[in-house]
Amino acid sequence: MVTRQPDEIRRYPFVAWRKLKSAIDWQQGQHVLTVGGTGSGKSTLAGELLPRRSLVVVAVSKGKDEIFDSKYYRDYERRTKWPPSDGDEKVLLWPNNGKTLAQTRAQKRILFEKLFDDVLLHRGFWCIDVDEVHYMSATLKLEHALTDTLEQGRSAYISLFGNTQRPSGISLAWYVNSSHFFFFISQEEYDVRRLRNLNNAHTTAEEMMYNIKLLTPHEFIYIDKSGKIPPVRSIVS
Repeated sequence: MVTRQPDEIRRYPFVAWRKLKSAIDWQQGQHVLTVGGTGSGKSTLAGELLPRRSLVVVAVSKGKDEIFDSKYYRDYERRTKWPPSDGDEKVLLWPNNGKTLAQTRAQKRILFEKLFDDVLLHRGFWCIDVDEVHYMSATLKLEHALTDTLEQGRSAYISLFGNTQRPSGISLAWYVNSSHFFFFISQEEYDVRRLRNLNNAHTTAEEMMYNIKLLTPHEFIYIDKSGKIPPVRSIVS
């Protein structure tokens, strides 16, 4: 097997965000995955795309995050319980902290599990933005709820918008069932190699790994699993 040298591997073309955003065909029922470190721009990217969905709930796992005070989330109703009030179409589901870490985790698990049960089994049509996939999967032990929604949600027109810092720390179900991917810079070899599980007609795993390592801060690679749009680089502006 011949491995190409870096100077023989193409760099993905850069496309202005306005142009790329208008070209992305994110349909109701399709899932999205964004991968990047803290402050890379995942929540900003979500804020740009979530307005396409008419019913959105952001499952906020953090105790505090200034991004949710920004213009992107100005019209969202902050709720600590599910289901939402009548008429709520944009919701920040943000559980209160308990007296201890263990109590806080237990409260979050109960609330978010209720969210997934209700949306998948009864409501349908909602888009659930998962603030941190790895935390919800591993710490809150809700991987089965996430996987069930990924695998069964499309028929109920449910979209998951997943955000995570570590591509190696989440279930393969995200790579198998998602239609749109946004990858920010990563130098961790183990994390980048995890992306070998993502197949695309316009690129190779080797090429994808090379491009991810060359990204600048806040820059990302967009992968359209359908193949309609070849891999490109962009920055939300």
